[in-house]
Amino acid sequence: MIILSAMLGAFLLYLLQNYLYHKFWNKNLSVDINFSEEKAVEGEELILYETIINKKLLPLPILKVKFMTSKYLYFLDFNNSIVTDNYYRNDLISIMMYQKLTRSLTFKCSHRGYFTISNADLICSDLFITFEAVENYNMDLRLYVYPKPVDYARLQAPFNKMLGTVLTKRFINEDPFEFRSIREYQSYDTLKSVNWKASAKTGSLKVNVNDYTSSQQVKIFINLESDSIWKHEDLQEESIRLAVSIASAFINQGIQTSLHTNGRDNITHEILNIPPGSGINHIKAINELLARIDTSLPIPAFVPVIEENCLQSSENDYLIFISFYQKEDIQRLLFTALNNKADFTWIVPTNQDVTLKADGKLMPYILPWELAP
Repeated sequence: MIILSAMLGAFLLYLLQNYLYHKFWNKNLSVDINFSEEKAVEGEELILYETIINKKLLPLPILKVKFMTSKYLYFLDFNNSIVTDNYYRNDLISIMMYQKLTRSLTFKCSHRGYFTISNADLICSDLFITFEAVENYNMDLRLYVYPKPVDYARLQAPFNKMLGTVLTKRFINEDPFEFRSIREYQSYDTLKSVNWKASAKTGSLKVNVNDYTSSQQVKIFINLESDSIWKHEDLQEESIRLAVSIASAFINQGIQTSLHTNGRDNITHEILNIPPGSGINHIKAINELLARIDTSLPIPAFVPVIEENCLQSSENDYLIFISFYQKEDIQRLLFTALNNKADFTWIVPTNQDVTLKADGKLMPYILPWELAP
């Protein structure tokens, strides 16, 4: 009789807990996932915070938290995870009544990109593990991982040469509509620069000082097209790192800089470009644009994409081409720019498989850039 009563009690307990977990397991239960920062540079480490709150009397001793993100976010704790084309996390936790539980997962940003977590699943079992219930929670989690700049010690000498050309053009091309200040007349000043009103007030000749041409800009063209069946992802990524390094260096000098590429946005799948600008916000915009380039999407031919923009450049512009692709069409484009008396530099990233093979007449305008070991 005692055994029968115990069995009946156990059965009633099973029915009760089964009812309670079916009915109330997800009541006042929430999950929140956040990155420690909204942006990072490739190679940096961040923390992902996983917070679960259970605001009820019913404990959840068997609860799974599942989410998916990019495989390029390399979590140092590899337990409870699977990596294929994506990273899949499956954590088993226990959370008691009226408890808040936060887990910290450290990860390394192993690749530039724009990464999201759009949802998370909570999966609960009853005490006897006789059923599983699933609740999906929508997330809107975003992380920009900016491209890592190249070693500036390697870039400094060629950058100074490019900067010298830009500053020389700026000095020669003053803008008569951009007034900057008034100074004393010098023997080399022309009469048309004399400010007669200021001269009359002071009793000595004064001249207007104009600012430099407002139309001058540096245009950076990034070609991610390969001239063989091989993709050369290492050279594509180095091209992007070079672009952000050079753009930041010019913008820090107060020079208007634009960026043009045949790479596609991993959000809209459109060709990416950014108009000329300067300042900290422009550097941020360029970093975000370059982070969003998805080289797994089809990359169109470079020359048709940028030809019009290139050939319509002002004589005040300085053009920088970054391209490991060296076929005849891009060399013809550069010869056209040369014939139009454009100032430009062609940076050619190379590795063991891709070597410099451009026409010798273009060599004075070429900067070979060997991939660092």
